Amino acid sequence: MKTMIALVAAALLAAPAGAETGTASGTEKWIVTFRPTVKRAGRDRALSALDMRASRHIATDGDSENEFSAAVVELPRGAQPSADSLSGELAGQVVSIERDVKLKWIESAAVSFQAAPLPSMAAVMESVGRFQPSRGGGAPRAGLAALAVRPELTWGVQRLRAPAAWQNTMGRGVRVAIIDTGIDTSHPDLVGQVDGGYSAITKSEAPTAYQDDNGHGTHVAGTVAAKRNDQGVVGVAPEARLYAVKVLDADGSGNLSDVIDGIVWAATNDMQVANMSLGAPFGSETMRRALRFATGRGTIVVAAAGNSGGSVGYPGAYPEAIAVSAADAEDKLAAFSSRGPEVDFIAPGVDVVSSKMGGGFASFSGTSMAAPHVAGVVALSVAQGWTGLNGPDGVLAQLRRASRPVAELTAEQQGAGMIDAGRLTR
Repeated sequence: MKTMIALVAAALLAAPAGAETGTASGTEKWIVTFRPTVKRAGRDRALSALDMRASRHIATDGDSENEFSAAVVELPRGAQPSADSLSGELAGQVVSIERDVKLKWIESAAVSFQAAPLPSMAAVMESVGRFQPSRGGGAPRAGLAALAVRPELTWGVQRLRAPAAWQNTMGRGVRVAIIDTGIDTSHPDLVGQVDGGYSAITKSEAPTAYQDDNGHGTHVAGTVAAKRNDQGVVGVAPEARLYAVKVLDADGSGNLSDVIDGIVWAATNDMQVANMSLGAPFGSETMRRALRFATGRGTIVVAAAGNSGGSVGYPGAYPEAIAVSAADAEDKLAAFSSRGPEVDFIAPGVDVVSSKMGGGFASFSGTSMAAPHVAGVVALSVAQGWTGLNGPDGVLAQLRRASRPVAELTAEQQGAGMIDAGRLTR
């Protein structure tokens, strides 16, 4: 146990590039994670013995076998916390201590954006202010062409054959958490689709707290569950219910503790699916434990593989998450897409048209756009009762049966392949 604590703390003593760890007061935030059964009183006793005090608890404090227990503390800059001094009943209660780093999760994980006007819709398709346009040309424009020919069906939704599943289910009632920058609940294609949410930044469930101020979460939400109304775009699971879990700010940045808090909130509030189109180039023991808690509660986590062109980022690299790489309209692996043995599926991720914050539509590229396609298919599978068969594992097995390998792509590039939603029926 002490070896684990030392390794986790040492790995994060040197902050990753682009990460922030300090505060204006000259202190640094750390996340102390405890055994799942340790409740608040036990956390406070252990922290007191270590001369620490919690500024915030991220914990469930329930009585089941699957709980989550962590606290955020602030320590003087340069401190190197360790649980080695704990003894007696407190010994072994702390499982990890790691920096609460802040970084741009979107840039690190999966977001290469490409803004482009839709035919005859230039007025609503100007560049999205907070997104950076992708570099490198040659990306197919199929997403735009599909929207022009059939107003609702984008190329990605058609490529997964989502309409073939709609005669059986459109995902009615399935609860999907969008763990991201929030959702613009006033967007015409999302009005009435969002049933609630939470801001891990302000610790509030008020509707104003989880509104999108970046645009990324709104685009992701539209791919999952934009309404089917013969206007705009339609999501893969248009009758699923969305929940906006805001863990990133207007710049797409967020604290590790906020991302973890968002995962725990989703699981505690019985979300059946959680989409995480975000990530980091390094792992976290606490985030891994949060994912285990979520999957133990029946939440199926779908994550972007990453945009590095290299190895899969986190949380996608963890086995508890379904990692999704990105394909273009010609079924080729997007050049930016991360790849590796952790990839579970490939999905449309180039020139994906979806809802834009403030109204209208935009075309973005990235594994951030691929992941919600799969999250939508997961919602369709859940609606058909596959979680009743071995929980999340039952859904994953069904998705694999419904997928088809893409020719000329390796397993590390595509996992089991592209899911055919029309093959989901039981």
